[in-house]
Amino acid sequence: ALQQVRAMSVVAFTSAATRAGLTSPRGATPTRARSLDRRGHRAKPPIPTSRDRGRRRSVVAEGKKGLFDEMLDVMEGGPKLRKWYGQDSSVGAPGEERVGDGGVSAVAEPTPDEEEELREWDKKPRRGTLVAGAETALGEAIIMQLIVAKQPVVALGISPDTAASRYGPYVVAVEDPASAANALRRGCRAVICCGDSGVVPAAVVADGKVKHAVLVSSAANGGGGLLGGIFGGDDGRRADPAREDAFRAIAGAAPVTIARPARIRAGMGGKPIVFGQKGKGKSAGAGGGDVSLEDAAEVCVRCLGAPPKPGEVLEFDFANGPGAAGAKRDWKGLFGSLDAN
Repeated sequence: ALQQVRAMSVVAFTSAATRAGLTSPRGATPTRARSLDRRGHRAKPPIPTSRDRGRRRSVVAEGKKGLFDEMLDVMEGGPKLRKWYGQDSSVGAPGEERVGDGGVSAVAEPTPDEEEELREWDKKPRRGTLVAGAETALGEAIIMQLIVAKQPVVALGISPDTAASRYGPYVVAVEDPASAANALRRGCRAVICCGDSGVVPAAVVADGKVKHAVLVSSAANGGGGLLGGIFGGDDGRRADPAREDAFRAIAGAAPVTIARPARIRAGMGGKPIVFGQKGKGKSAGAGGGDVSLEDAAEVCVRCLGAPPKPGEVLEFDFANGPGAAGAKRDWKGLFGSLDAN
């Protein structure tokens, strides 16, 4: 009798709560009943949505770093360097809008008229380097070498969004390759061209303030030209003789260095480097080997510290030499062994 009274009390309380709007009959249904569909079959668990998966990823990301994160730290130069890829939210001042939060640049702010912006750049001393071909793997590696060397960089060929997400606030981007002249006005005193030469040589001449132009060609077997560009990948496209001729012609406006790496392979650097010059009585065997992407980028950046005299053109091949990685390189001796034209 006592159990019947308790059951009647529960039913009465549930009915009263339902009429008062505090609950619903479904809410009062036992837990087991809620797991069944209308036909009495056990209901399937809900399919996780993209929001649910993103929430789980964010929870994992806030936890301890995994093996993959540690590998990225090693490959990209440590956790500090990874901030330059826009991964760490501490880049920039607190409260500023960043890429990934709906912004269009590292710090969202109104964009002034381009000509007015360029006039402001014209008032500043030139300390930066324009990297033409920033969309290529070698261009990206060169930019990273310049960032590590604390050199201002202007990237030609990638969008501001891409530059901000990869490099944070350390790179100024000009997406249109035809805007090389405007890109140079953004504080550039030197140029490294590792992509299509395009209007870059003409822009250097018209600018009149560039102190050194470096062209990255190729000494890889297979040559350049049309077939080399089609079947030789980036190495073949860089070996196009027309690119070299276009830069040799501007030596009167700015000294030119033409660096020809051997076949570029993906990988870390640190192995010995050998230089060679054709027809100068020095070893020209550099073109028959290969060179790591990281070492090729470092040689290109080191060229900026050893410019030829005004009006001269310095041309050389280079590759990784024999020996183990880790030995200190004699950059002064390597560049001192070269003769300019």
